[in-house]
Amino acid sequence: MGDMFRLDEKVCVVVGGAGSIGGAVSLGFAQQGAKVSIASRNLQKLQEAADKIRGETGAEVAVFQVDVTDEQSVGHLVEQVMSKFGTVDVLANCHGTGFPKEPADKFPLEGWNTLMDLNVKGTMLCCREFGKVMIKNKKGRIINLSSVRGARATLWGGNLGYCASKGAVDMLTRALASEWAQYNVLVNAVAPSLVATPQVIATRTPEQNARYFANVPLKRHAEPWEAAGPFIFLASQSSNFITGQILYLDGGLTAIG
Repeated sequence: MGDMFRLDEKVCVVVGGAGSIGGAVSLGFAQQGAKVSIASRNLQKLQEAADKIRGETGAEVAVFQVDVTDEQSVGHLVEQVMSKFGTVDVLANCHGTGFPKEPADKFPLEGWNTLMDLNVKGTMLCCREFGKVMIKNKKGRIINLSSVRGARATLWGGNLGYCASKGAVDMLTRALASEWAQYNVLVNAVAPSLVATPQVIATRTPEQNARYFANVPLKRHAEPWEAAGPFIFLASQSSNFITGQILYLDGGLTAIG
């Protein structure tokens, strides 16, 4: 069976590949032998991320600009990846946002639309367009970035839009898994709790962390690099009989009441 977590010669696309989680996932894929395409809106950050991955792994890394909320832009991304590599084996949707954080009775419609556009429509469009290639090939893996907030609310306000958007990502994942199983296209999601990205570290107070850790058995945030393992697992042959699942990277948060 060999090394069941290797991704040698697999073409992996990471949308949001310049972010903290997406960057860790991209590096993890490259370390397992994949050819990696990273995509987002910010070309400078993409180039920096690509240089880091090449420097640490020597892997082949391609960079593409995309706006996931724009149908034509996502379609063009697929064309570019196909022109470069000829196929797509794995799609990791690691893009998204968690802002704004406003009370439910004051939640701005503009902020709601932004969350739904990036987190839900953007995920759907990427799945749909790359899914066409996978359906034709009769194989493929799609891994969406969800959150524990797709299944659990918070004890504090401000997350109405985020929770709703991630709940939608969960059901999008399950619906695609059911519909595309006949094509051997496996669709799953990784759902972290709070990840210690620079943004999280900069915006949370010790008091907020203490309240949060009270409901996390492991009593800490996840680190960005810890997201790579679940994505590698779901991209590899180790998960050949797993589809429609939400894998919680949450330190035990969803295990307790």
